[in-house]
Amino acid sequence: MSAAVSGEAVILCEGFLDRSFWAGWLEHLGCPAPVPGTAVVDPAGRQVTKGHYGYYAGTRFVRVVPCHSRQNILPEARRRLAEREIDPLSRLVVCIDADTDAEQTTPATGLRVEDLEREIKQLAPDARRNTEGDIELDAGAVRVSLVRWECNDRLGKGIPARQTLERLVCAALVAAYPERAPAVQAWLDGRPNPPARNPKEHAWSYMAGWYADHGCEDFFREVWRDERVVPQLESCLKASGAWRVGAALVG
Repeated sequence: MSAAVSGEAVILCEGFLDRSFWAGWLEHLGCPAPVPGTAVVDPAGRQVTKGHYGYYAGTRFVRVVPCHSRQNILPEARRRLAEREIDPLSRLVVCIDADTDAEQTTPATGLRVEDLEREIKQLAPDARRNTEGDIELDAGAVRVSLVRWECNDRLGKGIPARQTLERLVCAALVAAYPERAPAVQAWLDGRPNPPARNPKEHAWSYMAGWYADHGCEDFFREVWRDERVVPQLESCLKASGAWRVGAALVG
């Protein structure tokens, strides 16, 4: 299998929760899940370690890399692109929380595709955005895509306002199980001396209420196993443009 792989696809994400969500998504798209207790080996014969996940998707190897903070993603992207001649690369996905407010009406902030293109041009001056919004370099041999976790659902009970992976998942859960949202909101509103609002408090409320057997990290993978939630996740991801990027990794 590895002989047919010309260059791996790499997903750089913020942390383990994003890694878990990507794992569920890739498996939903048809990537075989690694066999528990069996080492995953990349096309170069190296064991996949350091918290990375690895999948073979047809003739492509997909590596999911948690960068342990948003601040580490761009440096890691620069490092991986700089090494592409000695460690072949076909696609690079930079995945972040949008971290904007859901009711924000001003132009998008946070890391945007034009910001990413500017970064890449420092390494590859010939880099250009194509009509799909990906950044191509090396005459199209390498594509770089930006995925921003965001969901255009309106604010409502049980859904955080900040555009993050947690908001996307909560919005999908509420669309699939609308009766859960009032219970989560009542719990959050009824806490004595609550801390400052954080999108994770919504996500963990749904996890504790309906997915506690899976724990925090696997919760973000488990939503991809719920037949009522999957169409809602797909709808959110298509609206943001992320679905196209994910599907292209396994296409």
